Amino acid sequence: MALPSRHIIYNELYQKESKEYKEYLLLLGYADDTCQSKYLYLKEFFNWLEEIGIYQLHHITAVETGNFYEYIQNRKSTRTGQELKQKSVYDIMRCAQQYLGYALHLGKIKINPASHLKFNYPNEEVNRIIFTQEEIRELYEVTETEQERTILHIAYGCGLRANEVSQLNKEDLRLTENLVIVQKGKNSKRRLVPINDTISQELQEFIFSSETKQKAVFLNSKGGRMQEWTLNKQLKKIIKRTDFGKAFTQAELTKIGMHTLRHSIATHLLENGMQLEQVQLFLGHSHIESTKIYTHINQNQINEMMK
Repeated sequence: MALPSRHIIYNELYQKESKEYKEYLLLLGYADDTCQSKYLYLKEFFNWLEEIGIYQLHHITAVETGNFYEYIQNRKSTRTGQELKQKSVYDIMRCAQQYLGYALHLGKIKINPASHLKFNYPNEEVNRIIFTQEEIRELYEVTETEQERTILHIAYGCGLRANEVSQLNKEDLRLTENLVIVQKGKNSKRRLVPINDTISQELQEFIFSSETKQKAVFLNSKGGRMQEWTLNKQLKKIIKRTDFGKAFTQAELTKIGMHTLRHSIATHLLENGMQLEQVQLFLGHSHIESTKIYTHINQNQINEMMK
């Protein structure tokens, strides 16, 4: 879950609007973490409006939303003390813009004062650790249990996010159809991930090897649903058995998690000739720019693939 907000709002209208908007997003089916993040972004917007003396929605104009955008672009992160990442600026401003669109739709305001703002999805340089295809083969070779191998199948072979792996249920494995269903991906998007016969067979063996009636695919040592941090811990145990894993520094190991397998499969699919748009669908990205960020290839390669 997102951290508690440091932005306190005193205006009863803004308090009410924040809570109602969060409830609205929950009704739409957005994930709890997504709803909480948007709720906190909106509280920051309202907190800023209070500080400049705006206490009614219909008093918000294009001037205020433009000034808020400038403020966010220059605001320092409370965690790092550095300027906010472009992605954070984008998320905060899109939340404010979408909330005002929601308020317009309900007739709470007559125009959306943020409709003039244009946000390009950030294309930040992100240094990521990407496993080679040979290193992935070595990871499979050193697995010691069916669960470890299945974790690799789901996180690497299916490219699922850590929380998607954690939330996966047995009923989501349509093995006779060679499909894995992600019921609620990012922004509550449902997607189907195809798998080959070998993975399907091994998943089936793993599922039927357990007599537990728990619906979760992956269980922790106490019999409950395995959470993201435990999945990451399991992956690092596997990595430390490999020759390449033994060469990692502690600092490098802290950067590695289930997301590393997702980044790796995206890169390998592109290296093996899959079109960028197909990789986008496979990963469940709303924006093709996200797919570019997740891969470690240069812009010339991307342009070549999109021809």
